[in-house]
Amino acid sequence: MLIGLMSDSHDNFPGLLEAVEIFKERNVDMILHAGDVIAPGMCYAFEGWEGELKLVYGNNDGDRTGLKRDFGRVGGEFLDDFGEIEADGRTIALLHGTYEPLVRGLVESGLYDVVVRGHDHHVRVVPGDALMINPGEVWGHFTGRKTVAILDTRSLATEIVEMGCRPSIMDMTGRRP
Repeated sequence: MLIGLMSDSHDNFPGLLEAVEIFKERNVDMILHAGDVIAPGMCYAFEGWEGELKLVYGNNDGDRTGLKRDFGRVGGEFLDDFGEIEADGRTIALLHGTYEPLVRGLVESGLYDVVVRGHDHHVRVVPGDALMINPGEVWGHFTGRKTVAILDTRSLATEIVEMGCRPSIMDMTGRRP
């Protein structure tokens, strides 16, 4: 089974449309979004998606009632702040990842084959007690990269899909960390 992973879309409607198209072209069966969708209207990027769509809330998702209602209209399911997903015999933890000790604890717990998180916008695939995947950001302005990931549940192979670059906040402001 192929699962499309995304996070931190931050109201980038064109980015969400592009990601869904990539997932359709790659015959992905399920999409997991690790939070920070932002506005309920972003649900319309998923209209016509025929696979499963599961999401968790991020720290910037303010209108939780509207998000749950509107994503339900397009077949999406909000799992609140944390989701446990069974897919193809694999157990997957889905969370935004705001609190690093919790993410580490989930990875080290032995309860999950895969931990999918977002929040810091940085792409990472880290093998360990559980495979930890951060698909990066659909938004693109934090790191300058727009990315999603595709997970093969049989092999746990993870492909990072680049959707292009855009100016980062640091580039636009001329600031450097």
